[in-house]
Amino acid sequence: MRGDGRVFRRGRIWWIAYSHDGREYRESSESRDRRIAVKLLRQRLVELANHDVYPQRAVVMMSQLFDLVERDHQVNRRTARSNWTYLNRLRRNFANRTVRECTSLMISHYQAGMQRSGRSAESINREFSVLRRAFKLGYLHDLVPRMPVVSRLPELKVRNEFFTRNEVDALLKHLPEYLVDVVRFAYLAGWRQGEVIGLLWANVNWSEAVIRLEPEQNKSRDVRVLALHGELAALIERRWQARKTGDRLSAYVFHRDGLQLAYIHRVRTLSGKASLRD
Repeated sequence: MRGDGRVFRRGRIWWIAYSHDGREYRESSESRDRRIAVKLLRQRLVELANHDVYPQRAVVMMSQLFDLVERDHQVNRRTARSNWTYLNRLRRNFANRTVRECTSLMISHYQAGMQRSGRSAESINREFSVLRRAFKLGYLHDLVPRMPVVSRLPELKVRNEFFTRNEVDALLKHLPEYLVDVVRFAYLAGWRQGEVIGLLWANVNWSEAVIRLEPEQNKSRDVRVLALHGELAALIERRWQARKTGDRLSAYVFHRDGLQLAYIHRVRTLSGKASLRD
């Protein structure tokens, strides 16, 4: 039955898979006998050929919804490492489950388990926002008949901690050279980490002395313009002089050996000195 569908086994049970309108549907035969699965597959193909059935009864896997989220991230250029971290974590815990299995009750149990493991409310809510997005995209693509309730946890932590200039200057003394200007720019501009390490020379307008960040490059999804003057202008000029590595020019304002910096983790202490990891 090659080209028309397929049968496969999950555990001891045989399943079928077939396509309709460019989309794959999966359905359990609820049997350990492969012949029964083949018979069911032939029945479904006949029904589809005669337009007797729309495959709403077919099983939709959570992995299909996560595929939609991944494509959505790529199309909308959601490059923040945290987006992919949460998506990968959801894949590990839900990818082999069907959409029908992921009820509001089951999701609330998963949420409670994360709380017991010590995850913060902020981290849980960010992960669940990806899960909500998965269900919403599934609903828009007619894969999900209804969206389960995914509740947010109250976030009590207020982000009001800022580095003073003296603290930044003290930190810079202990950083590797390629991170010094990164931290200095972040302090002067007040930008998010992903916006800083993703900054391209194409964003720098020398004639107008500004940096223009496009909507797809920042979380707020608007055009951001940063004027270059004083210490900030000197920093960008210094980075321009450092853009060459070997025989090539880096497209990134902040780089390491010409390559874009990876995700930079929180400050940690090594031998009594503060350091940043990328």
